[in-house]
Order: sequence, then structure tokens, then C-alpha cells
Amino acid sequence: MDNIRQHSDYFGTEKISRILFKMAPPVMLAQLIQALYNIIDSVFVGRYSESGLTALSIVYPLQLLMIALAVGTGVGINTVMAAKLGLSQSEKADEYAGTGTPLAVVLWAVFAAVCYAIMPLYARLQTDSPEVIADVITYGRIVCVFSFGLFLESIWTKILQARGDMKTPMLAQILGAVTNIILDPLLIFGMFGLPEMGIAGAAAATVAGQIVAALVVMKKGFYRSPSIRKYPHYVGKIFRLGLPNILMQSAYTLYIFGLNMILATFSDAAVTVLGLYYKWQTFFFIPLGAMQTCIVQGSFQFLLSQY
Repeated sequence: MDNIRQHSDYFGTEKISRILFKMAPPVMLAQLIQALYNIIDSVFVGRYSESGLTALSIVYPLQLLMIALAVGTGVGINTVMAAKLGLSQSEKADEYAGTGTPLAVVLWAVFAAVCYAIMPLYARLQTDSPEVIADVITYGRIVCVFSFGLFLESIWTKILQARGDMKTPMLAQILGAVTNIILDPLLIFGMFGLPEMGIAGAAAATVAGQIVAALVVMKKGFYRSPSIRKYPHYVGKIFRLGLPNILMQSAYTLYIFGLNMILATFSDAAVTVLGLYYKWQTFFFIPLGAMQTCIVQGSFQFLLSQY
């Protein structure tokens, strides 16, 4: 709370446009790095095998769904926290923050178990190629089963953003991306004495980057869990606020999944091209996404400054 109070005068007297342009660059840079390493991931896998590149495009909707669940839940926590902080209810905000880690673990466990079980069926729905099916199962199971880093990092990031900290999440994304980019060629091609893991190496590099990012935000994002009896009310409120975001992002996931199934009737190459297109398209939405995040945070920070 003291950290936010230090900025009260700034948010209360400065122009909104200057506040947004001060807050947006760290968020924008973090999202830019995230989009960039998704593309670099595809570049390395594409150099290793064509089937692996197709597999990445097929698994991409599941990764988006994963992000929708994690970020959408984080948005719910973030919104409640920012409102409580705006009302000077710091202890309540901390209690909602404390629900973040258990929620992240539960969401990860359910998502990982379901994805592990359905991955073979999911692969066969979108391709008839045995080689691509094998790559989808390998890559998909690794990135889903070991996605706890993504769930924790996403929710801890939203907790930090609720308190006005944009720079730590930016640092986390950068270090996670650098980890992924460095490990990609090492694990895919088996460089410097490491085993050649192929598509599994790309998946391992991805989850390693997510874990590194989670470790960076863990110190500031982890809060002690509130009493168990408070969970029904707290979790209900979090999902009432976060569910629209989850559904909105999930709808986009279903849209891409549907397109993949249609294009799969033509060729695997068509599915690959679609996946690459949507990864490149991410760049165009980075400024909008950054401003959206900062408008919400700036609004609550401005509200806090009025008390």
C-alpha cells in the first residue's frame, strides 16, 4: 500500500495521457518480447522439421486457451484488488491476492490432466499424418502438463499490476523469452553435448522460459492464503469479474481451432500457414493490448489518489 501511496500525488495531478504513456511502454515491451519468442520458436522448429512446424500450429489454440484461463483469472483478481486498494482496503486486497497461487495451481492441475488425456484425439481431429500426430502429442503434452509456470506467472503478474508495478512483469517476460530463445536451438538440435530432442526440445525450452518468468515475479506476487472459509466468496467474485475476459479469449481460441479443422481438409501446410499468420498478427495488437491494461490500472490508481 505504501508503494502505491508514493505515487498518489502523481496520479492525482498529472494528465491522464501522460500517465498512460508512462505506464504503457513496459507492458508493450513485455508483450512484444512474448510475441517475438513465439515466432522464433517457430523458426527453429521449422528448420528442424516441417511436421514439427505444423504441430506447433495445431497446438497453438490450446496454448491460447491456457492463456485465456490464466490471464482471465488474473484479471478477476487484479480488478478486485485495484478496487479494494482504491477504497484503502489494503488488507482485503492482500487476501484476494492470496487466493491467486492456490487458484493458479488448481487451474493448472485440471487443465494439464484434461489436455494429457485428450491430446491424441485432439491431434487426430486436425490431421491424418502419423508424423504430425506424434509431434502434436509430444509437444502438446509437454507444454500443457508443465504449464504451471505460465499459470503462476500470469496471475502473479496481474497482482503486481494491480499495485502499479509494470516493470517487474516486463523483466520477467524478457528473461523468460531470453531463456526460451537460448534453449531452443540447444535442445532442438542437440548443441554443445546436449541431446537432440527435436520438437520435445522446443516444448522444454518454452516451459523453461515460463518457469523463469514465474520465478521473477514470485517474490512480489506471492501472498499468504486467506482462511479457507473465505474462498467460496472470494473465488466467486474473482470469476464473476474474470469470466468475461476468459470467454472472450476462449472464443478466439475456438475460432482458430475451427479454421484449423477446415484447412486440415486441404493440407497440413494450410494449417501451418494459418498458425504462422496469427503469430505475426499478434504484433499489430500489442499497442492496443498495452493501452487496455494501462487504462484499467491508471483509472484505479487515479481513484486511489482521490482518497
